[in-house]
Amino acid sequence: MTSLKPDPKKLIIHLLSSICIFILLSSMESRGAEYIDNEINSALVVNDLPSVIDNSLYASLQEESTASADSSALASENQKKSEWKINRSQNEVNRFVLWLLGDKNVSEFKSRMIDFGNSNLPLFLLKYYMHLVDRTYTYPIVILFILLIVGLIINVTMVLLVMYFTNKRKNHKERYVSIYRNSYEDVLRSYLFGEIEWNLALLKLKKLKRPLNRKILTDVLLNFKENLRGEMDSQIPQIFIKLGLEEDSLKLTKSAFYYRRIEGLKALTNLDPENAKGIIPNYLNDSHITVRTEAQVSYVRLYPEKPFEFLKDLTKPFPRWTQLSSFYIFRLHQVPIPAFVDYLDSDIPTIRNFSLRMIIFFQQLENAPAIFKQLDSPLEMTRLLSIRAINDLRLYEGKPIIKKMYQSETGNNKQEIIRAIKNIGNDEDFDFLESIIRSDSVSLKTEACRSLYYVNNEGRERLNVLNQNSDLKIDQFLTHVTDPRN
Repeated sequence: MTSLKPDPKKLIIHLLSSICIFILLSSMESRGAEYIDNEINSALVVNDLPSVIDNSLYASLQEESTASADSSALASENQKKSEWKINRSQNEVNRFVLWLLGDKNVSEFKSRMIDFGNSNLPLFLLKYYMHLVDRTYTYPIVILFILLIVGLIINVTMVLLVMYFTNKRKNHKERYVSIYRNSYEDVLRSYLFGEIEWNLALLKLKKLKRPLNRKILTDVLLNFKENLRGEMDSQIPQIFIKLGLEEDSLKLTKSAFYYRRIEGLKALTNLDPENAKGIIPNYLNDSHITVRTEAQVSYVRLYPEKPFEFLKDLTKPFPRWTQLSSFYIFRLHQVPIPAFVDYLDSDIPTIRNFSLRMIIFFQQLENAPAIFKQLDSPLEMTRLLSIRAINDLRLYEGKPIIKKMYQSETGNNKQEIIRAIKNIGNDEDFDFLESIIRSDSVSLKTEACRSLYYVNNEGRERLNVLNQNSDLKIDQFLTHVTDPRN
């Protein structure tokens, strides 16, 4: 028994054909209506003439009709010229499109369209379909527009499909990771708390051969290592080695992608320190700054007896973020404090500046000669940190040196020298501070007034005497200095 269900392909073809024919017929109908209206108007003009008419009136009408005929002839001639120009431009466009698409290709496609209509369309639509094909191939630029529209639709469809499947794959991966992360955490937590034996735990850890699952396991162990202490702290690296995850981390350290190298270094540093000790030094001068930072921070943790010895081997700058990270790990793990004077001779300015900051922070007073040597540095920041070290460490031997270099220093370093005089100065420095109050800028005058006020009681008296001098006008500076909010 034959099925009565209509063919969807033919229904779509009939629908599209009907739409095209409807558009064509609408345009033809509008043109026909315009033609009929013109004919009716001309007939009315002729029929409205009276049957009995004066000869002179008839002659005048005849002259007017002749004049109107001439004007209409001129208008029609102009219209023909404009239409000829339009047709000429259209023909040029058509020839270009035919050259672009190829005459042979257009003819073949036209014959296929005709064969398609003969095979699939009913008779009442076939006539209009053939007319549509003829009109379309009379102006082949329509084909080009159709191809462009089809190409645009295909591109948009492809983009939407890619976005859909990418989002679907991402959501699937997130669910997968969440499910197995929770499963691995439950199993390993039960093992660490002694609820199950290792053999049973190993059986419950599913799909251990898949790279993604091994990565999830490594992340779980890193999380446990960071948050668990006591006996469990030593068991976690054992699990890492028993599962053979250290081999995966070693492979990651050799990856061409910097973020994979960082993953490998981080896992080895926290979960397999012995293997990490032999690998970390190779990445201290890595080409990527983030990998260098991870290696240098790991070095501080892995070598507590000499945490900053790597500074002697660096060939690249030691940036501030790495300095802060290294200092944080250094303080977090309570690593013994080294003698930072050993690194003041480095050729890298950032290492020298870091060493000066550490000398100030840990109050390493025995490093005074090396600090005085840094006052001759060509770098402003290094000199500023050296002056600050003299101030904070109360190195009175350095006061004559910084007073001598005051005139040749920058504005920031001048302020630092004046602040140092407040802590290591005495009566001998009153004239020095007074000369600044009398001649220098507002910011330097403010610091000089503050230093003179706090150096000792004699300094306050000297400042009051200067305040009585109406030419200096330092009463506002004195008010600012004595205000406890400042």
